[in-house]
Amino acid sequence: MEHLLLIAFLTGGYYAGKIIFGNNRVAGWIGVAVTIFLLFSLAQDNLPLFYGLIRIVFYISLISIVVRWVHSYSKTNKEIRAWRKADYPKTNPYKFSTDLTQAIYESENEKNDIPYNRVAAFNDGNDILTENDGVIPVYYDAKPADNEMAFREFGTLITTKGVLYKKQVEDPKTKDSKNKSYIVETTILPFFNAYKVTFDEENDLLTIYYADRKKKMLNGCGNGKLVYNAFTTAINNGWSRDSEKILEKTWATQAETLKDIDKVVKKAENDIKIQEANHLNTKSATLSLDQLSKLNEQFKVHQLNARFGASQGHGHAAEQANWVIDFFRGLNPSAEGYTNEASGADRVRQVSGEMIQTKYLNSAKNSVNNFFKKGYVHNGKMMTLEVPKDQYKEAVGLMRQKIADGQVPNETNPNNAVKYVKKGVLTYRQSKVAQLSIFDRNSTIKQGNQEIQVSFAEKLVFSAGTDFLTGAAAAAPMAIVNFAWIYLNNRWQGVDNNTARKNAMVGLAKPMLISGLMYTVASQFAGSKMGEKAVANLSQSLGKKVGRDVIAKRAMTTLTVVVAVGPDVVNCLVGRISFQQLIKNTAVTGTGMVVGGALGSAIPVVGTLVGSAIGGIVAKKILDHFSEDDSAIMARIAKEEFIEVVMFMPLDKEEFNDIAQTVFDPKEAPKLFKTMFQNGGRDPEGIEKSREFIDKTFENLVVSKFKERESFDDEVIEAVQDEFGSFKMAE
Repeated sequence: MEHLLLIAFLTGGYYAGKIIFGNNRVAGWIGVAVTIFLLFSLAQDNLPLFYGLIRIVFYISLISIVVRWVHSYSKTNKEIRAWRKADYPKTNPYKFSTDLTQAIYESENEKNDIPYNRVAAFNDGNDILTENDGVIPVYYDAKPADNEMAFREFGTLITTKGVLYKKQVEDPKTKDSKNKSYIVETTILPFFNAYKVTFDEENDLLTIYYADRKKKMLNGCGNGKLVYNAFTTAINNGWSRDSEKILEKTWATQAETLKDIDKVVKKAENDIKIQEANHLNTKSATLSLDQLSKLNEQFKVHQLNARFGASQGHGHAAEQANWVIDFFRGLNPSAEGYTNEASGADRVRQVSGEMIQTKYLNSAKNSVNNFFKKGYVHNGKMMTLEVPKDQYKEAVGLMRQKIADGQVPNETNPNNAVKYVKKGVLTYRQSKVAQLSIFDRNSTIKQGNQEIQVSFAEKLVFSAGTDFLTGAAAAAPMAIVNFAWIYLNNRWQGVDNNTARKNAMVGLAKPMLISGLMYTVASQFAGSKMGEKAVANLSQSLGKKVGRDVIAKRAMTTLTVVVAVGPDVVNCLVGRISFQQLIKNTAVTGTGMVVGGALGSAIPVVGTLVGSAIGGIVAKKILDHFSEDDSAIMARIAKEEFIEVVMFMPLDKEEFNDIAQTVFDPKEAPKLFKTMFQNGGRDPEGIEKSREFIDKTFENLVVSKFKERESFDDEVIEAVQDEFGSFKMAE
């Protein structure tokens, strides 16, 4: 019991000392020393009356101090409990930043711009402003001192985490020196745990009371009333009680989100690299010199000169059409008509060995009779006669009669006539249309003694359509190898099976599509009246006769250049890529074509693809050291601004990930980066414009997410808009 009384007396003395001698620890320990002295004196029984009176006064004073302290302690406890149990409205860092802004600024026009770089330097490692989500600068009023040249500012910074005040004070070490120097006195006033604030306006003295029974004072800062309003707002809306918990949760979400976005960005970057590799493989392989020579070879194999330049050209057109359909049926046909071998087959199906002779005369009778007249027999067996689709039935009947008459070697059964007659894919009229070019107007064909007008649609289907399929067929072996190459490479790179298959299908279709279009344009141009004039002019200039196939090959060379660099040239002209990027892309494609052609001559098809891919990839890696891709520069800016803008917004995880997936989608990202470049560039001024563009894009995406919610808080939207404003200013 005596020990407890002693502890109580000493405690009372400590707080009495703080009350009497000053509110600090030293004053408290002075009070303890005085109490010990008095207790020692009072312990002596033989003291004079005067000391007895002192004893009585001491007891009364001590009791009154204890009572006063207990009352103050109880009152403080009551205030802290009320603050802790109060029912505050739900808040978050963004809503509080809006409340704080309204409390600090009397009008919208009064709001000052936050110079983010200066603010960061002013904060200088203090935790009032951090890079964490939810810590937002709201007010900044500081400037350098007039009496020194140091690059430092003095004044007030208010963020959603608290107040930082810095003032210049004279260095005590130079107090008596002629050369005065100054130091910075820093006061940090966090919002968290503050339950009460008072402000003596007359003396510009601000006092903040914290729930751990500490208090901090700010004297003569010049912005005392403003800081008082800030703390009053923080206390009244519960921010000072809940901010640490809210910010910790926000930061935990931020850390998790950073991991998520890091995964999204890395996956997007990897996907984009894979897509670029797929594109490079496909483009280089499609345009390799070896592949182009195969396309040019088709002009000879399918008798381009005879098809467009001879009266019987419709027969050659029919041979080409029937060959290409057999190819896509998987019958592996070889075109033999161009060899002009006497009584030779026009086509041989390598799968079955069937030899086919195509006869497209103006009647079934003429087609069959001409076939027998030429004597198409091989090793004692008659070849298969292929006739126009509309002559098939009649031709079978005529063949029955030929068998009955004994004109078919080693065949006596007329019912086997169908074995010797094949229905062609074109009618006689359609074969005539296949002789005409889509580049010519008012095309006609003869039917009997009549001239019949042919529509563009018919020419597009039967003439251009045959050429397109022919070009696609020539590219098919390369396309199939490209399919396997892309699929396996994608799987090795960790791409899922469905995506790898889709990418591979593009790698299969694109070479066939490009080759088909190139062959069609070259063939149709050579077969047109313009092509005929070009043949005449070239023959005259060379002093010798040339065929339409020469014009077609020259057209193919031009088309190769257009396909290889045309899109990049257009993008460069409209500002979507730089001139450096144009040169780089052209060099990469050209290297792939040359290397692919070299290896293709040694190892057909596979060598072309491998050579094109390796040549293009190596060339790009070398050139990357000299000039960074536009897309790489724009991607880096996009990532930086994504973290700056989107990371600080009150989005839920699903909304955040959706924006990330939208921005860094492998298919859409390259388009976005080109648009970014078009709105800015790669020089310092252009990069800033690109930043502004992507910032605006991110802002629109964030706002759209809020608008998609079933109900959204206008104050949150306002906070977001305020935040966007601060970022714009930081730039």
